[in-house]
Formats: sequence, C-alpha cells, structure tokens
Amino acid sequence: MKKIEFLEKGSLDNFDKIIIFIHGWKGNKNSFESLSSIIKIPNAKWIFPQAPYKIENTTNEYSWSYQHSDGSYEIDEPISLLSSFLKNNILNTIDSKKVFFIGFSQGATVCYDMVLQLEYQWGGVFPVAGFNRDQSKPFSIHSNQFQTPIFIGHGVNDEVVPIDCSNRIYKDLKLKNCNVFFNEFNGGHKISINYLRKIEELING
Repeated sequence: MKKIEFLEKGSLDNFDKIIIFIHGWKGNKNSFESLSSIIKIPNAKWIFPQAPYKIENTTNEYSWSYQHSDGSYEIDEPISLLSSFLKNNILNTIDSKKVFFIGFSQGATVCYDMVLQLEYQWGGVFPVAGFNRDQSKPFSIHSNQFQTPIFIGHGVNDEVVPIDCSNRIYKDLKLKNCNVFFNEFNGGHKISINYLRKIEELING
C-alpha cells in the first residue's frame, strides 16, 4: 500500500493551526517549502505532502493521479491515500476547522476533487490555477463544506489552465450559496504574492 511522504516546516511543537500545501503536476514535497517563511502565520505548522505517483523517466517529479489505458484518470486510490494521510497525520492532532489547504494547478484540482469532497469542515481551502476533472456537470462539494471558506485564485493570462475553469467553479459554488470568493490577478500560471497576502489575512483573521 502506497503512503504519502511529506515535509514539515514552521511551528512543529507549539502550533494551533496546520497549513497543507498541495503541489502541482511534476512537483514534489520541496517545491513550495519557501512559502512557510513568505506567508507570516504565527503558530502554524506547514505540511507539504508529496503526490504518490512518480512520473516515469524523471528523478523527482510526481503526480496526484495517473492515466488508465482507456484515457480515464485514477481518482479512487489517491482519494483513499489522501484520506488516510489526513486521518493519521493531521486530524489526530488538531480539529479540522484549524486545518487550511493551499493547492496549485493539479494541487488545486486535488482540493476540488478530493479535499472538498470529504466530510470534514476545514478552516479554509485556497485553490490556485486549477480545474475539476469532470466538467460535464455543475461542480459540487460535500454538504459539510458549504460553510468552509473557499478562496479561488487564478491568473488572467494563464495559458496552461484557462481562467474560465476557475470562473465556472466559482459560479457553480456561488449558486449553491457556498462560502466562496474569487480573486483574479495579473500574470500567467503562477501564484500571485498579493493573493498569498490575502490568504495570510484570512487565516490570521
């Protein structure tokens, strides 16, 4: 059985919140560890999980899913792995409402298709430059997540994942009266520093 490896940063002993950063395709647990010093959140433990599937012919690049021979992507196994990871390493130490997620690109898709489908109400979920895999129907989340603050970010000039992907998700969630906000920022497929500062404000209250 695969296990999710992870890196810990920040306040490892005296913490009252946990921030989980989920990297994108071809990333790893070290890809965004610098964020733990860029975003100033007191008494926070940062967790950087590494996707479970190593990309072939690479040295240290990983994915949160893999493609089957019929063209579909595996979703059940990574959901099970992520759920076990959260239960065994996060939710046994702190209340779910004090856990926050930031996901970039494929990591944002993990937020949509996995994190927001779980029954735990989170402190906040912040997907950046992402999309949900099944775009044939309106996007929905677990009913326990309707009050979870969801702050979507996307660059207006993103040529990798079009901003329309985030805009459609935002509109779908808004129609369900979810606690969702949308921040468009200048630039392409990246995370804006201004967006990060807004996350900082939201978490610090």
